Amino acid sequence: MKCLRCETEMFCAKLKGDVPGTGVYLTNKKNGLFEAEKRSAVSCFVCPDCGYVELKADTPKALI
Repeated sequence: MKCLRCETEMFCAKLKGDVPGTGVYLTNKKNGLFEAEKRSAVSCFVCPDCGYVELKADTPKALI
């Protein structure tokens, strides 16, 4: 993936959350007690030149 700012090739990095072992994820939960929480893991890309960080949902359709 190319950096949107300087067009340098970005590399994939791990983005750590507050709770150990859970990683970072997106969630979409509708109101209601019995509605299931929908999740997608997140990939993090970093530009080695300018430091731009981009996040990308691994399974965006899972959030619908």
